[in-house]
Amino acid sequence: MFSVEEAGSTVAQAYLRKELFATFSYNIQIAKEQNNLRAMGLYSGYEGEPEDAEESINLVLRLDYLLDCLTLFYGPSSTASGSGAQSALGQLTGGASRDLRGATTAHIAFNGLGSDFELMLEERGIISVCRLAIAEPEPPVDLDFGSSPVIQQLIIRSEWLRDAFNELDPTSETVGITMSPTAPFFSISTTGDNGSTEMTYSKDEHVLSSFFCSEEQENRYKLAQLLRCKHALSLSDKTKIRVNQRGFIYFQFMIPTDADISFVDFLFAPQSLPNEL
Repeated sequence: MFSVEEAGSTVAQAYLRKELFATFSYNIQIAKEQNNLRAMGLYSGYEGEPEDAEESINLVLRLDYLLDCLTLFYGPSSTASGSGAQSALGQLTGGASRDLRGATTAHIAFNGLGSDFELMLEERGIISVCRLAIAEPEPPVDLDFGSSPVIQQLIIRSEWLRDAFNELDPTSETVGITMSPTAPFFSISTTGDNGSTEMTYSKDEHVLSSFFCSEEQENRYKLAQLLRCKHALSLSDKTKIRVNQRGFIYFQFMIPTDADISFVDFLFAPQSLPNEL
């Protein structure tokens, strides 16, 4: 899983299932030893007890460097149009829509503490090997979605959501998302220099294949952050949206692949909590 955080209010996660790899080897013993060393204080950047060590490894990489490696065969550096994690996140999730899937094969390797993260790319006989230094792990950003009950949930065909995103007023700072037990059941709205735009959706099974709403709630989110998920949306067939009682919204994009379905998740914090509106 790859996870990216921005501004303490957005988390994006991409899941790569084992079935997507031609070969997959994972040494659980190395993972246990590494996490135990962290828990005992022999490796900084970890808070916890040895019994909490999991059979997984968490690595921290510079996102802009990783994107430079992944796009080595396909054009300029991600830093050409900006700098830092913000521009890199934008390129990862909202950049050009050219579909390069299957054009390049990748080999990913990490041999434990003290080793670099290794990424080998091969295309038409040309091989590139990139080695990235590992940063010390930091406590993950927790937007606390699970601490509050889910009051709204739907599954929508992504083509309908893509149309909505294309109609959003780019001059608007925020986007409003409302779900209600009664019509209109689901709506997306913006207000900007060009006026107001609102898209509403019925519970027609050709639009919403699943819908649940225990109480009506309208929340507003930063439009610039919400548009980060536009590229993942463009690749997906269906999108699941969940909102908890505190207004945190969770998008899960179901993306078909040759092997199976992959998932890309985005979690956004609201501009203000519902009881502050």
